[in-house]
Amino acid sequence: MAQTEENSARAQGVGMARTGSSSEGEAERETSAKPAQAHPRLRVMVLEDEPLAAMALEDMLVDLGFITLGPFMELDDATDFVRDHAAEIDVAILDVNIHGDLSFDLAALLQQRNIPFFFCSGYSKDSFDPRWRRWPNLGKQYTEARLTAMIEEASGLKV
Repeated sequence: MAQTEENSARAQGVGMARTGSSSEGEAERETSAKPAQAHPRLRVMVLEDEPLAAMALEDMLVDLGFITLGPFMELDDATDFVRDHAAEIDVAILDVNIHGDLSFDLAALLQQRNIPFFFCSGYSKDSFDPRWRRWPNLGKQYTEARLTAMIEEASGLKV
């Protein structure tokens, strides 16, 4: 997919799977990036409404060798994707506040479908709906190591 099409789709919140090797613009970044660690090719769905945060998280996931689904920037798009493609999702990462709406209903849908997930929010757990306070929250300042650990914890797999 051409880089401009990819950026356009990303800006519209269209879900896309990226593996880090499909577009021409990725080739240069791949040669300078460290090799992906050996682990199962987990498919990670991302819900994040801030474009820069979404791109940074997506790039980090790709660099780590994961397949990204999204990032979704609209709650409705992410919810539709889960309803239609639940079997394709190994782990989901959810921002809590999406344009003023909370993603807790989507979290409940993921839970109903037995899809592991965690939150990635700048909000403290104290501000979460009480039902979701026990769920892990990566926070907005994280490292590749912490992201990997959260994916391992959610999926139950050593990646």
